[in-house]
Amino acid sequence: MLKIREATQADNHALLHLEAASPQGTGLKILIDRDTYFYRPSLFDQGHVLIAEEKGQLVGIMAFAIKDMIVSGEPIKAAYIYDLRGEAGYRRSMKRGLFCLWKEVESRLLEAGSAFLYGHIKADNEDSMRIAVKMGAQPCGDYEILTLPSPQRVASLPGVRRIDWIEGVERIDRLIGNRDMRPIRVEDAYRRGEELGYLRGVYRMEHSRSSAQISVWDTSSIYEGRVIRMPGSLKALRLLVNPIGKVLPLPHIPGEQEKLTYWHLFDPLCEGPNGKLLLRRIVNQIRFEAAREKIAILTLFYDKEDPLARIPRFLPCTRLTYRTMVKPYSDIVPAPPLYIDIRDI
Repeated sequence: MLKIREATQADNHALLHLEAASPQGTGLKILIDRDTYFYRPSLFDQGHVLIAEEKGQLVGIMAFAIKDMIVSGEPIKAAYIYDLRGEAGYRRSMKRGLFCLWKEVESRLLEAGSAFLYGHIKADNEDSMRIAVKMGAQPCGDYEILTLPSPQRVASLPGVRRIDWIEGVERIDRLIGNRDMRPIRVEDAYRRGEELGYLRGVYRMEHSRSSAQISVWDTSSIYEGRVIRMPGSLKALRLLVNPIGKVLPLPHIPGEQEKLTYWHLFDPLCEGPNGKLLLRRIVNQIRFEAAREKIAILTLFYDKEDPLARIPRFLPCTRLTYRTMVKPYSDIVPAPPLYIDIRDI
């Protein structure tokens, strides 16, 4: 008999075990190690994790949050779907469980008055994209993730300062205006991040008529990646690059079973003719701090159509594109540029 219920802390071990069965990547596979599955739900006022069980066995999970946001200049409710997994060992029960989870989540978000639901899918994941479209979703925008390895040696840069996060949020709020999918109160994510110890700070630099700013989210205390497989070409490159990186500003390439810690960069702002140059200097300063604190990876998130995010070119880096898919339940549909909420990533 299939049972749908809200997950509790008692389910933490089973949820982490299910997550561990799905390492990230293809050639380079990374497994996520963390103490609690409930990191992401804790960031939202209305975050939920539902699980499907059959005979006491976990066969599927779906996580979502009901959020208050701005679309077309008006406050609305929307639902964010951010995790959907099944236990492959129970294939028949898994498919039935995921279907029942989907219907239960949809019932709850409609009851809450959500104008639409949305989620993010890797742009080249054609199978997931087809399923989303079949379920009535449509693409509404793209965002990119730059992955920057922390160099082994970087010099500190003068002029970059860490400002009070409230001051930083006031500037974000003013510059993004009523951008679609921004939270009604931008400060909510920052305040929660500070309360939970994830908000490292807001970095800013100004020169003449130009300025730049970016925020940093630190998950190193609760979230680690672990390399479980790497291609032979990367192993060979590691043997060459890592010794040189102790003298020159080259990235550290991790080995198998090596732990990876992360900082996440978000809400980039550039103003004035030299804003892009100043943002480069800020990011390089953050990379210096990351190297000093043994942080392996920095990720930078931005909407591809965001006029405020004039992202400089960094080498080396990898670039991934994710598509925001929206299933509307009304005539309200967001349009780019979209605000990228750090809690969604």
